[in-house]
Amino acid sequence: MKRLLWKLLPKYQRELLLHPLSVVDRQVVNKTLSGTPKFPGVFDRLECIFIHVPKCAGSSVAMSLFGSTPTGHLPLYWYEQQFKERYTDYFKFGFVRDPLQRALSAYHYLLKDPQPRDRAAYELVSGYSRFDTFVDGWLNAENICKQIHFVPQHHFLQNSMGQIAVDFIGRQEHLDTDFFALCEQLGVSAQLDHLNRSPRSAFQSSGLCSTATRKRIREVYARDYELFSYD
Repeated sequence: MKRLLWKLLPKYQRELLLHPLSVVDRQVVNKTLSGTPKFPGVFDRLECIFIHVPKCAGSSVAMSLFGSTPTGHLPLYWYEQQFKERYTDYFKFGFVRDPLQRALSAYHYLLKDPQPRDRAAYELVSGYSRFDTFVDGWLNAENICKQIHFVPQHHFLQNSMGQIAVDFIGRQEHLDTDFFALCEQLGVSAQLDHLNRSPRSAFQSSGLCSTATRKRIREVYARDYELFSYD
């Protein structure tokens, strides 16, 4: 009945109701009320749940393990609420990244030829002349939950009680080593394919961004720095 009522609402009314929510929570509501939720069959094959945190090598990991990117960016708590038995029994994992590098990667990724779904994000970031001005003008605690690529990483990996509840967290900084360890945990043999890789020189040069930008990133993503032990 709830799903039927949701579908009967005009689109503008659905958007009005969803507007106060973070972009992650909006995805959950839409996914839950727009149809009967389906658990990805490729996850059943390996008895796992993969949480795809944006701009943390998720596409590479998903394609290498499953041959596709089957889920979008649904948070852990959605699986907990919708598929409780699998959530309890299956191996749950995700990958994270240094918050500064992730924000830089997202910014440059969205400036490239955008997919239709990223058009609004492209218009957002392209309105700033460089990364420093984007951080100064837009990246704050209120805004980061409005755009999926800049949502704090722990929002994807926490359960309904707000606790990090995955069994394995890999790091983009040593992706190959952690992917190998993950495959051992899953009992599979897979070759890691690197997709959407940004040029290394773009993110590891001196003068990457201003001191003020680094300070803002540290403040805005303080919880990610703490939970995932990034210095």
